[in-house]
Amino acid sequence: MSKKLSSQEDIIMRADILAALMSNLEREIKQIAESGPLAPADSWILRYQVKGKSDIYWYYKLQCKEAVFPEQGDPKKFSKYKHLGKPGSAAYNEAVICLARRAKIDALERMINTIKQGWLDLYEEKEKNENRKYSRNKTAN
Repeated sequence: MSKKLSSQEDIIMRADILAALMSNLEREIKQIAESGPLAPADSWILRYQVKGKSDIYWYYKLQCKEAVFPEQGDPKKFSKYKHLGKPGSAAYNEAVICLARRAKIDALERMINTIKQGWLDLYEEKEKNENRKYSRNKTAN
């Protein structure tokens, strides 16, 4: 009997630890989100080449799977691209920082999902333990 109690206590303790981990990661996500703008989900920086009269130039743009960036000429229209210009420009630097924030949040959300899966496994373990206890009590009677 004391072994079952310690097993249940162990499950409760592990559940509390998982809850604390999730809470910490959610707090970290909130802090990152509040620190500045985020790049759209599924976005990346794309390097492209432009040929001038005498030379080749490299420029960068922020690209997304969906058209989410307001177009310069018509803010009612949206594009999949946002021109960033040359590396080191203000737009380029801001895009890099926004992408870094997005990557951190995405990674933290994946960790939260991993913890949630662990939580489900822990719940399943608890149910199995309770069913075993019920089966033993039923056969003992």
